[in-house]
Amino acid sequence: MTRIVHKPVEMFYTREQLKKILEKQDTDKDGKLSMKELKSAFQELQSRFPRFRAEVAMRKCDKNDDGYIEFGKELESVVSYAEECHYTVP
Repeated sequence: MTRIVHKPVEMFYTREQLKKILEKQDTDKDGKLSMKELKSAFQELQSRFPRFRAEVAMRKCDKNDDGYIEFGKELESVVSYAEECHYTVP
């Protein structure tokens, strides 16, 4: 007898969803993300290691080394990094 096991389908965040989550963390509305705000975004994505993810994203994506992820190209780089991490919609 064959037993059918149903596995839940994993749904990954879209680029637009990831971007909205990141933008939402700009609590002071200055058009850029601090390390604290970036960590909050990875917490919302339910990362097991949000501080580590934020540090890696900052190193990879903060092109002018000012300690912030500016909206625009830097934010798009963080979105790409988050996509590589394969976060799923809860």
